[in-house]
Amino acid sequence: MGDGLLDFMSFWPLQAEEDGSGMICTYLIILGVILIALYLGLYLYNKFLVGKRTKQHPCRYCGHIVDAVSHCCHTSVEERFMGGKCSKCGKECKIICARCKRPLY
Repeated sequence: MGDGLLDFMSFWPLQAEEDGSGMICTYLIILGVILIALYLGLYLYNKFLVGKRTKQHPCRYCGHIVDAVSHCCHTSVEERFMGGKCSKCGKECKIICARCKRPLY
């Protein structure tokens, strides 16, 4: 099983000698590809799955843990840094407390 991979890797100019240092280079390349794939997977997971959930925030005014809503339509928002996008009208909006209607940030 590993012979095909080693034959493929022998065409790369990364292996200068045949004293076993080529195996280390092969393992480092494979490890680098695995790390990049894991990083990309976690990035996409956070961006598309976790980022769409509604988050609760502590309100500075009323002191409760509340859902964040938009100031224009009072519906849930897709949160971004220091702002959000209204899920009803699709415009950029401020994030306010669902209970006391004051800004969260």
